[in-house]
Amino acid sequence: MSSDYSTYEQEYDKCLSRVRSFLSSNARSLTTLRECERLLTEARRFADNMEQLASESGDAFKIKESKRRVEQDIMPLLHEVDRAVKEREMGSLQQQQQRNELFSGYRAPSLVRDDNDDDDDLEMLIRNSEDLLRESQALCSESEQTGSETLTIMGRQRDQLYNASSHLVGARAYLTEAKDVLQQMTRKALKNKRFLQGIIAILVFANIVAFMAIVMKKRKK
Repeated sequence: MSSDYSTYEQEYDKCLSRVRSFLSSNARSLTTLRECERLLTEARRFADNMEQLASESGDAFKIKESKRRVEQDIMPLLHEVDRAVKEREMGSLQQQQQRNELFSGYRAPSLVRDDNDDDDDLEMLIRNSEDLLRESQALCSESEQTGSETLTIMGRQRDQLYNASSHLVGARAYLTEAKDVLQQMTRKALKNKRFLQGIIAILVFANIVAFMAIVMKKRKK
């Protein structure tokens, strides 16, 4: 049970770490916020699983800790994500129009242009550039975290392979030692067998000599 609880706890921490990374980097596009919602849902599921395992084992401290995670960790982040989603949805149409103008390179011809139009265009480009930079920063942060997690997993696998190799070396040494012991026992058994055969031959010869001596004695009488 403890290994399953630890696994859920690790996955829970990973989900919250990614959500906090997204929110702290100010990369709050709708795509990023939807991803935050998904991560928080996963975190809630892991917290429920931890609470269920704690209830089955009767651990009151872990039960209380699991409930605290939902109330103090997940719910504040979920409220912040919901608030950001509503703000984004309210201005999503305007942002979509600005992005279309930015990436298409097309501007509707205007017969009259003044300095205010140029200022508006420049401000729009700056805002969109800032959004793109924030999203790029969030993606870089996520990639860095994924790389770190990958290195950690590879390190654990390397340790496991090293331990397995050490166990194989130990087992091979035990097998070699057992083989030597068996060979010694075989040689010792062969020596004992030959010794017993020699004793039997001596006894047989002694019996024959004794029998012949008895026969010769009877003949002399």
